[in-house]
Amino acid sequence: MIITNEKQKEAILNALLDDYSRKILDSTIDKAKSITEIIREQDIPMTSTYRRVKLLMDNKLIKVERSMVTEDGKRYYLYLSSIKNASIKYNEGELIVEITPNIKELPEDKLIRSFTNIQQEAR
Repeated sequence: MIITNEKQKEAILNALLDDYSRKILDSTIDKAKSITEIIREQDIPMTSTYRRVKLLMDNKLIKVERSMVTEDGKRYYLYLSSIKNASIKYNEGELIVEITPNIKELPEDKLIRSFTNIQQEAR
């Protein structure tokens, strides 16, 4: 998917150039994680993590996959990166940003795709 919106291009570039934001995106590509998990795993200061997560949320680069409630009734969220990978090119004055959305495929979607591929191969 090629990004055409200039603000979105800038947000992606800024996130990838910032060490903490990049670590947060990397940490949440395969599995949704809480801020506490991200802090422990990536060794990022707490305030920096909260600030970056908010910025990434505002720019739609991560999303809340689900909310959880602790035994004592406190709510927290699990965050998942919205992008799987990004490619950036600069070509004759034009900045081209292409991303692959981080979409989890449901088992039934895999089954349907496999069945469709088998049908096409049989033709």
